[in-house]
Amino acid sequence: MFELSVLNAFKTVGSFIFYQDTLVFMIGPDNTGKRLGIMRLGGHIEKDESLLQALEREIKEEGAVEVSLFNAPNTFYKANWADTNYCDISNKLQWDIKPLIITGDNSRSTAVFLSHTEEEPKPSSEAHGLIFLKEDDIRYICTKKLHLIDFLNSGGKLIQQKELDLNMEIYAGVHLSFLNKLMEDDNNLIHSYFTGSLPK
Repeated sequence: MFELSVLNAFKTVGSFIFYQDTLVFMIGPDNTGKRLGIMRLGGHIEKDESLLQALEREIKEEGAVEVSLFNAPNTFYKANWADTNYCDISNKLQWDIKPLIITGDNSRSTAVFLSHTEEEPKPSSEAHGLIFLKEDDIRYICTKKLHLIDFLNSGGKLIQQKELDLNMEIYAGVHLSFLNKLMEDDNNLIHSYFTGSLPK
């Protein structure tokens, strides 16, 4: 259940970044070294930084790009990423720019925004690479097995900073899984994002 105290406990922040007709994510080996995980750009909020200052810094550090934020028409909340249930808390936020989702509790929380850029993101030395996913790519990765080589052979886009094993399987982390859940629930927001019809 959402409590307003969650809004005072932000430790991390991130963004789903729209570039042309794709969403941009970081990609790299998971803790086992046997699969390639996908996650949003973003990271920890440093002392004396606001949520949006931290987001701007992290995206520049990881993607070498500046973004413009969408004011998400809906802000969803879930207690943790593993929770399949979420609720709309839009009416509880009096923010000028609202994130797409907030997760966590009153000791630690995170917000993920929607953003877009006209400039192609490039991976920093911190990242193994950036992967550019279309709407159907997200659905496929979340429901079937997909290896990086097959993604590339089908026309998928990847910019590597460090060498990746092309034969490794790509798997959906918590961020992709949430986006896919929204699409499965017939929420038109993500489709609007991909088609460029979401108001900026």
